[in-house]
Amino acid sequence: MSPQPPSASLSSRLPGLDTLRVFAILGVVGRHYPHTGAPAWFAETTRFGWTGVDLFFVLSGFLIGRQLLEPIAAGERPQLLSFYLRRLFRILPSYWAVLALYALVPTVRGAESMGPLWKFLTFTQNIGFEGGPFGHAWSLCVEEQFYLVLPLLILALAPRVGVRGVGILSLGLIAAGVLLRSFAWESHLASVPEGVPLNPIYWKWVYWPTWNRMDGLLAGVLLALVHVFRPVVWERWRRAPLCSGLLALVSLSLAWPLCAANKTLLGCAVLFPVLAVGFAALVVFAASDEGARTLGRMPGARWLASMTYCMYLTHTFTKNLALDAMEKLGWGPFHPATVLAYVGCLLAASTLLHVAVERPFLRLREYWMRSSRAHPFPRNDAERTPGRPPHASLP
Repeated sequence: MSPQPPSASLSSRLPGLDTLRVFAILGVVGRHYPHTGAPAWFAETTRFGWTGVDLFFVLSGFLIGRQLLEPIAAGERPQLLSFYLRRLFRILPSYWAVLALYALVPTVRGAESMGPLWKFLTFTQNIGFEGGPFGHAWSLCVEEQFYLVLPLLILALAPRVGVRGVGILSLGLIAAGVLLRSFAWESHLASVPEGVPLNPIYWKWVYWPTWNRMDGLLAGVLLALVHVFRPVVWERWRRAPLCSGLLALVSLSLAWPLCAANKTLLGCAVLFPVLAVGFAALVVFAASDEGARTLGRMPGARWLASMTYCMYLTHTFTKNLALDAMEKLGWGPFHPATVLAYVGCLLAASTLLHVAVERPFLRLREYWMRSSRAHPFPRNDAERTPGRPPHASLP
């Protein structure tokens, strides 16, 4: 692909993405809430809330991919040191603060013991992981490993094979993921004796490993390739919201039964690519004028989107603390007072983390960028607005 001048609309803010971030975090939070004794509507609505992680992956690949590709489109060399330092300032302070709570405060982690601390510190917790406190940080591990390697691959391959080659490689890696998950199913799930729980085996060998979970990230990178190097095509997509909306609807409708059959060979092999296609189409729809009108009207979406990383980090321990406290009063998880207590704890903890840790380090990052001689990355939508996806879609 040869770079073409981006149209003016490409530099405008995409407000529909804020609402997608909110949908994603609500799905994840709902999925991790107790389902025993849940009302039927809640159980059915949040049954596949875990797919919010896949939506975050697509958003991540799209926004971070743009940061890496825009300098190349401008004939510049991406500043790797700047890229890595920006992510360190963005990711590590809040992550370390919450990790310290889990490691040092027994009440936060509960009765379970944590995995090796070095795995959390090196973002390798998801490899060989068997569950435990702060386990939901596995997706952050996937992203940090992905973004450690992606800039190096782009820098090494783009001058040799061109951006088209990078796109072909991305498609090839998605296909490789299908084969790897099929192999994992054959090796670990196909012959599990009857009565043995499948979930722990599935999570360890299929769901958590990085090499099995790159579909959404790669789909986002492919969107970024089109956005940066084929703006005319992107604009055509953006002006056809009916097509992108229908593609999202069809793909996610196909994913629904696959989610229910996720431990079969077919589910292991193709569920994540189908989700990636559906959520990529949803991102394109959100970028359209119709998507902005439809999705951009959600009250409070921009503020909630700015809090999603902190909410993602804190949502499980605040849930445990709130539910334990309310249980002592004789109220179950779906008593209105319990739900309100959890929502209040989550918003309070995430706001405190955002104000006391995240925001100061983001300001420090901006100060460092202004004072540094390194050329900063072009500012993107996540930079212009406070609404950002958790960890993934931020510089």
